[in-house]
Amino acid sequence: MEHIKNLINGMLIGISSIIPGMSGGTMAVILDIFDQMIGAISGLRRTFKKSVIYLAPIGIGMVLGVLLLSGFLSGMLQSHPVEMQLFFIGVVAGSIPLVTRKSLEEPFRRHSLLALIGTLAVMICIFFVRPDDSGVELIRNPSVSQMIQLMLYAAFAAAAMVIPGVSGSFFLMLFGVYHSVLTAVSEWNFAVLIPVGIGMIIGILFCAKMLDLLLQRHKQAMYFGILGCVIGSIPNIWPTQPIVGMDILWGLLACLAGAAISLFCASDFLRSRLRRNKEEK
Repeated sequence: MEHIKNLINGMLIGISSIIPGMSGGTMAVILDIFDQMIGAISGLRRTFKKSVIYLAPIGIGMVLGVLLLSGFLSGMLQSHPVEMQLFFIGVVAGSIPLVTRKSLEEPFRRHSLLALIGTLAVMICIFFVRPDDSGVELIRNPSVSQMIQLMLYAAFAAAAMVIPGVSGSFFLMLFGVYHSVLTAVSEWNFAVLIPVGIGMIIGILFCAKMLDLLLQRHKQAMYFGILGCVIGSIPNIWPTQPIVGMDILWGLLACLAGAAISLFCASDFLRSRLRRNKEEK
């Protein structure tokens, strides 16, 4: 049962990772598996078997989510951009109470606010950069140098993707390869997917190690930083086109639905936390 749950969690993380402005890390926080997932990735060398057993269903789920639903999501974002983007804003906004609660699990330290202010400032700066690679020529038969570039870009984007509130897709767009990667997924173009996959593994392993150290030594500051990233990511998901007519109503309903889903996940976390506290007493 736990493996099936992790498979579904992985699919949700994979789906959110391919949406510009969304973050796989944010979804992991919403699902309350962020700490455990980062610890398992970071501890692959120390507890290889245990980490692989935990991570395998999540990894398979992520791949399935991307392969099976990337085309559907791409179509929905094209046909209903306002509703979809406001739905994702609701999902992110609904996670704020959970992240806030996790930030305050330890006695409050003033310097933790610096992490929030710093990450929020970075996210605001990112908001003013609107990358667009729609006019860039698609990479279908990459040369060796292009494969190396794809690997480096994917490593950077994957490292960003692990951080809640930071969109890996945003950086792929910034590098001009987002549509090439998305097209490669839909066409099963392994000449592009293999270097991208290798780069993603390298980026995730490197970033997870750093995040695990921060969670162990500066957990409160880490979660305040995550809170800044999550809040600051909302403007980056906001629709670029005007919201008029029935889009206002449907967009509002979509936003509320997204928030309700996040809050439901958060309530599940709170129930399990209260249950653990009672058992300890």
